Amino acid sequence: MDDDRRSRTSAGSAPTTFSNAKPKIVDPIRIECKKVAIKPTGAFLDTYTDVKLGVLFCHSTRDMYLCLNELKDKICIPYDQVTGFRIAEYKELEISLTPNFDRRFFQNGVEIKGDPSNGLLEKATSLLFIPCPFVSLNVLVSVEAAFGRYRTEIFLDIRDLDSSNIQDNNSNLNNEAIESRFDFQLNQERISYKNGAYDMVAIRDEEDWKVAKWETKHSDKAGVMDLYLY
Repeated sequence: MDDDRRSRTSAGSAPTTFSNAKPKIVDPIRIECKKVAIKPTGAFLDTYTDVKLGVLFCHSTRDMYLCLNELKDKICIPYDQVTGFRIAEYKELEISLTPNFDRRFFQNGVEIKGDPSNGLLEKATSLLFIPCPFVSLNVLVSVEAAFGRYRTEIFLDIRDLDSSNIQDNNSNLNNEAIESRFDFQLNQERISYKNGAYDMVAIRDEEDWKVAKWETKHSDKAGVMDLYLY
C-alpha cells in the first residue's frame, strides 16, 4: 500500500508550490474599442468609420492615448486632466475630464499640430469607451487600479513636501505651488485636510491654507499635513 502511494506520488504531477511574488503590472494597458462616445456634444468615433479604434493607459508616463485612424494617430491626454473614472454598465468605461483639457497629437509616433479627430473633442467633458466584445472586465478593473495607484502616488508626493515649508506660515504652500511642483491640476472643490478634531475641512483659498498650516504646526504630527483629494 505504501509502495503504491509512493509510486503514484513520484509518477504524478509535481507538488504545488506557492509564491509571494506580486502579479506583474501591465503597462501600458490596451483596450480595443468599437465606439467612443463624446459627451455632452453627442459626437462619437466608431469602427464603422475607423477600422481600428482603441485607448492606451500608460501609468509610467501618466498619460492616456486615444488611438484612431487604424491606430496610427494618437491623442494624448495627461492623467492630471482626468477628474473622474468609472466602470459603467455593459462593461463600458467613462472618463471625466477638466473643461478645455490639455491634449497633444501624434501621428506614427511623431508629435503633430493637427487634430486627427478633426475637432470632435472640442467642448468634451467626458469620454465613454465601449470596448470590443472580446475585452474582459478584468482589463477594465486593471485600468481602475492604475488610476487608484496614480492618485495614491500624488497623495504620497504631497505628503513629502518639505516639513519646514509646511511649518512656516509664510511659506508659499497653496494650490498653485502643488500644481507646479507635481504637474497636477487641483480642483479647489476637491481638496481637504483633517484638523486637530479629526474633522475634514475643505481648503478653498489662501486663508484656508494658513489655517491648515497653523494646525499642522501645532498638531501631534508636527510637520506632516494629510491632504485628501476627491
